[in-house]
Amino acid sequence: MTELPETMTADAADRTTWMRRYTLDPALAEEFVEFLARDVFPAREGRGFTVESVWLDDDKSQLTWFVSRLGDSAEFAAAERAWEESDERAEIFAGTPKYVTDKDVREVTRLR
Repeated sequence: MTELPETMTADAADRTTWMRRYTLDPALAEEFVEFLARDVFPAREGRGFTVESVWLDDDKSQLTWFVSRLGDSAEFAAAERAWEESDERAEIFAGTPKYVTDKDVREVTRLR
């Protein structure tokens, strides 16, 4: 394997990262990005998650973001379940349009 020129941050080995890729209704993409930034990301960060980066493709049909948290896979999964089942999340998403039509969520490992 090629040696990578950049090093990972000091705590990267102690973090678990998930990629979240959403297929979107392009007509709602900009509204969804604003909703995430205003409501979802701050709530998740308040629960110990770190939003690493957010990417929107040019035709606004897919949004990909990476979220990490200190701890191993099991600890991340437990925190994710707690967020998914929380009243806070339910309140945030209550009455929102169906921004996401499909999603791919998986654990990933940062190489560079």
